[in-house]
Amino acid sequence: MGLSSLLNTDIRISDEVISKWYEKALLLVTRTIDRIMKADIQQEDLVVSKLLGQRLDKYKSLFPHVLAAIQLSKAGKSTMIGEGVQYIHTNAHHTNPLYRVIPREFIAYGEELDYDKEKYREMLLEEAETVLGFFGFDRATFGYTGKKKNRKWWHTLREDRSRDIENETL
Repeated sequence: MGLSSLLNTDIRISDEVISKWYEKALLLVTRTIDRIMKADIQQEDLVVSKLLGQRLDKYKSLFPHVLAAIQLSKAGKSTMIGEGVQYIHTNAHHTNPLYRVIPREFIAYGEELDYDKEKYREMLLEEAETVLGFFGFDRATFGYTGKKKNRKWWHTLREDRSRDIENETL
């Protein structure tokens, strides 16, 4: 058995392993979306944590963590630079930005919260595309038609990798 034959075998095995795990990852994404949309998810799994990078009055945009920090500040809670802010998305498109998120501290123990299912679905698909995009994942497959970031560089990199693998097998 020659060296090129060994390389071809290794590449086929590698492709099979990647394909198998990619399919499992897609199944996980699908199941998680189903759980999010059916509200079959623990509230703790919805909590987003972000650090405040500057004083609240220095922010020029109302990012979700800033909105949560503003709510905490109005309630007399500490919101210092470098401090973590935890919140849950409740209505990402509400006309009043302060109703888009709720700080975790404001949620009573055992309280059922109506969270923004579409926002969490969008977040999951964005992260899945970040991790799995190299293998061909596209959030449009899951019916997401919202804003799509320009990922041309990512697809170019993927095409280059595919060409390199093809050239090695020749």
